[in-house]
Amino acid sequence: MSTNKASIYDGSVFLNSARDTLDLSNWLNRRTTQLFSKGVTSITLNVAPGNAVKVGDKLIKSATNELVGTVSEVDGDNVSFYQPTKVSLAQNNYVHVYPKFEIVKIEFLQGLTYLLNLTPSDTRHLGSEMPDLNVYSSNADEDFGAHPSNKGVIMYNGAILPGKSIEGRFKRVTIDSTDPSIQDESVICYLRATPTIM
Repeated sequence: MSTNKASIYDGSVFLNSARDTLDLSNWLNRRTTQLFSKGVTSITLNVAPGNAVKVGDKLIKSATNELVGTVSEVDGDNVSFYQPTKVSLAQNNYVHVYPKFEIVKIEFLQGLTYLLNLTPSDTRHLGSEMPDLNVYSSNADEDFGAHPSNKGVIMYNGAILPGKSIEGRFKRVTIDSTDPSIQDESVICYLRATPTIM
């Protein structure tokens, strides 16, 4: 008996040359000032986050998408949490506010479209940069039990054929055209609500 695969999305965003980036990363460009062990009730960031972090926001460790904690207070560059932190943070770890949505499918509509930038939610998904927006290194093969010598390579950035798609969990996508004189690049980004983290 055959079955039909049904995919349900919470929304979609069309990108073309007029709007070529969708950024759902909640990027703060803020790092921890020192080592913070798991179980502390506050951390200090290198720069005050201002209004970018609010009481009730869930702060995550950017590189791994792990929950740090739910924000109870922001006082300058000091961020406090309702409960002790769930993970350790090394000095200079980037943090993000946990986003409400993520990109789960990118469907290519034009033959001249290629990915200028693709940021995965974690290292288990392909990308052109790391989840904390640092320079790309090979995906974490240990996530899948692969031998350390079986490293991945940077995401291919050539033109992708119309009708093709990429599925995964992504924070940010930027497209461009392989021909600067022609501006007909286009994709549809399908969105889903991010999983609840506690």
